[in-house]
Amino acid sequence: MLSKSYVKDYRKNIEVVSFKEKVSKIRGLVTVELFDAATKKKVLEAKTENLITSIGYNYLRNQLITYALGSTYTGSKPSFENVFSQIQLYSGNEPEIEEKFPSLGELVGWSDQTTYSGSDSLRGTVNTAESKMNYDDLSRVHFVFDWPTNAANGTFQTIIWGSRNLLSMKITAISVTFDTHLVGVIGNTQVLYVLGYQNNKIYKLDPNTFTVISSFSTPGTYPRGLAWDGTNIWIGDINSNKIYKISPSDRTVISSFSFSKPYGIAWDGSYLWVTTTVDNKIYKVDPNSGTILSSFTGPTTNYSIPVAHDKQNLYINDSSTFYKIDPATGKVKSKYYAALSCSALTWDGEKFISVYDSPYNNSVPISTIYNVNYGARTLLASPVTKTSTNTMKIQYDFVFQE
Repeated sequence: MLSKSYVKDYRKNIEVVSFKEKVSKIRGLVTVELFDAATKKKVLEAKTENLITSIGYNYLRNQLITYALGSTYTGSKPSFENVFSQIQLYSGNEPEIEEKFPSLGELVGWSDQTTYSGSDSLRGTVNTAESKMNYDDLSRVHFVFDWPTNAANGTFQTIIWGSRNLLSMKITAISVTFDTHLVGVIGNTQVLYVLGYQNNKIYKLDPNTFTVISSFSTPGTYPRGLAWDGTNIWIGDINSNKIYKISPSDRTVISSFSFSKPYGIAWDGSYLWVTTTVDNKIYKVDPNSGTILSSFTGPTTNYSIPVAHDKQNLYINDSSTFYKIDPATGKVKSKYYAALSCSALTWDGEKFISVYDSPYNNSVPISTIYNVNYGARTLLASPVTKTSTNTMKIQYDFVFQE
């Protein structure tokens, strides 16, 4: 059965309509309304039904059953946690596909489930007077969020329910026996390499089981960071202040260039991206000459940060936060929360793989970081643009139909 999605812009006398499959027994019904701040007249209305992910479905189902039975619910409205902590508005327009995390674009606005009346240019507030939970023939949770004239101004088409830290990562970790700290990881779905700095070795691993296939020595004495260009391995060394290009087939050094205290290295298809132990900048480097082509200051004050590239964006890790960065501008596009800190990070074409540099009982966790978790997402029939002359109201209903 198809659900109707539309955007009616009364200012331009335009209506855009689309249809999409209903995707869950828990429905997410969304209404976006823009109002002229001076006249209070409604100038735009958009309605759609959204995708509830399997993660969100299972969480909501359990929560709604609990609330329906009345076993623990005492408040006037529910307070979801984790992937339902914030509603977020993005400029991206990728289709709703559950197992594929979209390119969200720019964050235009957000709100959590607390009231807010400050000057933040993005943040709205939950409307506690209109948000409620009621039961008739359906179990229904009704959320209402408001944005004033100064907040969420811009164009958005994607609405997402995410975690309190904007977005969170789905992680699985396997502890692998190593007698050294791991400070580099590269590869794809067919091959995986990790770098040990205490014994100065590069290990070739089975990417599925993480068992060691072979190993060889690094050209320097204080290795840090690995990159993979599809054919050759790039490795930094702090003591020699160099970055080496190595053939994995015969394990010889093809070339090298000088670079001060390299720590993290990533390959974007044409260039190297390098972080160091001396500052918090991210450098774009010509792999042939070692020339620094550009640089920008990273979003964290810490030095020695791992870096990865997924052919479109840069990613760095600082403590439990991952940053998605536009390499052209250095601007942070998104922040992702993950319950781990890593010494090295790589993108294998499908997912991120990270390693942690401190072994415990000769065991080092190697983590695979999959698509970012989110509870629900909807794509409006067409983009909605809010300006400083508008206030905005978003109504969000979760309807349980089992």
